[in-house]
Amino acid sequence: MRMKDRITVTIDTELAGHAKRAAHFQGTSVSSLVESTLRKALKGQFRPDRPFAARWAGRFTVVASGSGDARMEGLKAKHGLE
Repeated sequence: MRMKDRITVTIDTELAGHAKRAAHFQGTSVSSLVESTLRKALKGQFRPDRPFAARWAGRFTVVASGSGDARMEGLKAKHGLE
């Protein structure tokens, strides 16, 4: 069973009544009704069209560092930067 977080949502009194009736009619809880509705509404919203590397390519520059920074030199060598 997955862990769940408890949140507080404030909605109009009339809407709350409709949600309770809808949940009762569907044989579920208001929480489950809200969760399933949110899942449907947010499906695919947070999946970018392009991979991370493609979205960020060319947006970073290598700043010249003083010699002796072994970690920076290793990263530059690894990624073909100079």
